[in-house]
Amino acid sequence: MEFVVIISEKCNADVTQFWQAIDIWLNKPHVINRRILVSSRLITFEYKETESELFRWINELDFNSLEASQVENYVFSQKLFHNSSKINANQSSFINLENRGKFINISKLLPRNQEIFSPTLEVTLVDKETNRITSFYKCFSNEKQSLCFQYPYRISFENSEIFISVEKNYPNNSCFKWLKEQLFPRLVKWMMDEGDMKNSFINGSLNLVPMDRYADLYSKLKEKYGAEIVKIWPENTDPLKFVYEDIAIATYLLIIWEKEREELAIEEKQTFLDLGCGNGLLVHILSREGHNGLGIDLRERKIWHLFPESTHLEVRTIIPSSKSLFPDVDWLIGNHSDELTPWIPVIAARSSYKCRFFLLPCCPYEFDGRKYQRESASRSQYLDYMHYIQRVSEECGFQVQVDKLRIPSTKRTCFIGKKRTYPPDTDREKEIKNIIDERSLKKSDKNSPTHEKNQWSLDFKPRETIEKVRNCTQIDKNLIDEIVNTVANFLLSKTRIISLDSERKWNAGGLMELSQVVAIIPEKSLKSLKNECGGLQTLLKNKGHIFCVQAGKVSFRIPGSETANKKRKKNRNTQKRIRKEKNCWFNENHPDGCPLSDEICDFKH
Repeated sequence: MEFVVIISEKCNADVTQFWQAIDIWLNKPHVINRRILVSSRLITFEYKETESELFRWINELDFNSLEASQVENYVFSQKLFHNSSKINANQSSFINLENRGKFINISKLLPRNQEIFSPTLEVTLVDKETNRITSFYKCFSNEKQSLCFQYPYRISFENSEIFISVEKNYPNNSCFKWLKEQLFPRLVKWMMDEGDMKNSFINGSLNLVPMDRYADLYSKLKEKYGAEIVKIWPENTDPLKFVYEDIAIATYLLIIWEKEREELAIEEKQTFLDLGCGNGLLVHILSREGHNGLGIDLRERKIWHLFPESTHLEVRTIIPSSKSLFPDVDWLIGNHSDELTPWIPVIAARSSYKCRFFLLPCCPYEFDGRKYQRESASRSQYLDYMHYIQRVSEECGFQVQVDKLRIPSTKRTCFIGKKRTYPPDTDREKEIKNIIDERSLKKSDKNSPTHEKNQWSLDFKPRETIEKVRNCTQIDKNLIDEIVNTVANFLLSKTRIISLDSERKWNAGGLMELSQVVAIIPEKSLKSLKNECGGLQTLLKNKGHIFCVQAGKVSFRIPGSETANKKRKKNRNTQKRIRKEKNCWFNENHPDGCPLSDEICDFKH
């Protein structure tokens, strides 16, 4: 089998960094290939055979009738591998494999959408001697699409240069384009991100649940709840993000609880309490799946009225105190629980010895409601906060498990406190009180008149029950028009002519720093924006059909351009958008009019 190079790049990296990137690609292909939900390594073993023998064997593989659990026996039943030695299944890093060795790695890739895509077997020849891998893919079902490529491909590293090659004589198609434009740039980036990898709080994701079970249950819950909830979603948030995120979190929790019942040899399903439940969807799914639970939030959401009576949701303000204990609840859930985040382990520890918790932090807060200030300049605020939450959980006496979820959010690290580090008859109050006082401006005082009402933190203040609108939509319309016209006139003064066709020209305007925008806006107008969340930048972003705000700079968003098309496509994916609803700003205000015809433009001419 002969391979030809389709792309290469010289980079300032060494062999260890190359294998670092390969580790990520083979263990976490889902971060690039969005068709994949999880990758589960089945077997890794050393081989002595020639590549030609292996290529012939791979081409003859037939896994259609096999389960994943049967793959290992099938492989070692082949005469070709009688003398091969299996590598420890827990060995997840190819960096640590023998540098002169040759290995076969077989993984099962499971799809996000099981109706369209088939579970696919990935067979990779890992050659540490020549620093290259060669990958092949085999579907478990011929009736569905493969998750990956039709053709074998090779990734190699030589003389500080990384290459991607494909088998000779195969047609250049969309698969090759994906290898060049998606996989290759990411491999190069991973090779150069050694420092970032070392600073990672946790490696891998879904480490605490079986991959096959997760993929299967997620697919079932997605089919059961996904489309139905998206269709009726009444909130202003994006249902494609929030619905499937909560389905993924529910999947994870259901499996964690399922494993716990097996460990404890019990049949009764766990009870739960979701503090800061938001839209209540997680509560709804867990309740429908047989777990008795309650969701509490300080504000009611529109979607609450669409859930059945079996989904128990309650409007209540939780203030950490002796009144916020839940001794009869098995699990406390803190899913993006904001000000309550550091309190979740405390409430669980003080509620009862058997109370456990699941915590998915997002916005960083202290015990007294202040925004968290990082302690280590070498970490990001989020990473520093994760270390802080782990320490709080451990001080509360929990054996803390940390994992990373597969959700459409940048805040994916979760903490689980199932077991305690101390026996039931031990008092943990001193340690808990010390860590609260250490992080609060005011210390708790038993002689204080508020001790009984709010004895845990004197300064804690929950957020307002009515959410203030602070997105520049409440500003006087005349002021908005004044700012828009001021910025537009400045951009037009910097002439940048583009050709629409052989006869028509159009002034696309200049590019200005946000600091320049501030300088030309009257001080009185800026004061009116001062209390708005995001201020001037938010106002300009709200006028996204006129302006493009990127990297601290403002320009016109040219109608019909690639960036405008991407924005329009995104809008259609997140909400129903009616064409011709608003007047075209460019048609009415730009000296050259709108560069699009009335038939093409999304706005009225």
